[in-house]
Amino acid sequence: MRRNGAEAPHVWGTAPDFIGPRHELRESILLRALLDARPGSRILDVGAGQGTFTRRLSALGFDVTSTDLSEAAIGVLRERTGATVVQADATSLPFDAASFDAVVLGEVLEHLEGDDTALREARRVLAPAGVVAISVPRNPAWFSRSDEWAGHVRRYMREPLLSLVESAGFDVLECLPWGFPISALFHRTAYELVVRRGAGTERVAGRGPALALLGALMRIDRLFVGVERGALGYVLVGRASVS
Repeated sequence: MRRNGAEAPHVWGTAPDFIGPRHELRESILLRALLDARPGSRILDVGAGQGTFTRRLSALGFDVTSTDLSEAAIGVLRERTGATVVQADATSLPFDAASFDAVVLGEVLEHLEGDDTALREARRVLAPAGVVAISVPRNPAWFSRSDEWAGHVRRYMREPLLSLVESAGFDVLECLPWGFPISALFHRTAYELVVRRGAGTERVAGRGPALALLGALMRIDRLFVGVERGALGYVLVGRASVS
């Protein structure tokens, strides 16, 4: 990933794994929102990273194609998933129009200067009435060292995000804030502190009992999905508008 023309501090897919409870919570919310829109069988997972969402989709019987821009991430995807894997830029997808029934952009748009271009590309490759499923971090006021470390360009607020998605040719079906209170508290304290100290993400939550405790606490966040104030991110699902 690049930010303002410079290499981000690490490349997703090759950095030490942190597939912990916050990641699993976000993906479970994103998956449920996508399934509620009843997508067809052909799904494109853009910027698939370590392939965890691709594997969830494949396990449900979807025909998944996964992309990422970096060669390192492509290697991870080929090793860890049984999906079709294509190296591709989210802003210039190498697929014909109407090739997919759904496009997933999970934690992708915040990395791109051209987030509007990526959304228009998603719209182009979708079949009529196709579905887009997105997750992004919330609240520009929280932009911090951890965002820089991750290669983020921005964080989002609801109205600009809705306008961005609608301008790309989608009708928004739902936009769910998530990550309050535990995920947001964890991110702004323990996670931020470790990133500032320059430690690998595998040390953020610890191992064994500490990770299990964090997972148990984050179950509380499921009760507050949809609560805007204090949320860590958004999950949004839209349907391609009828021209």
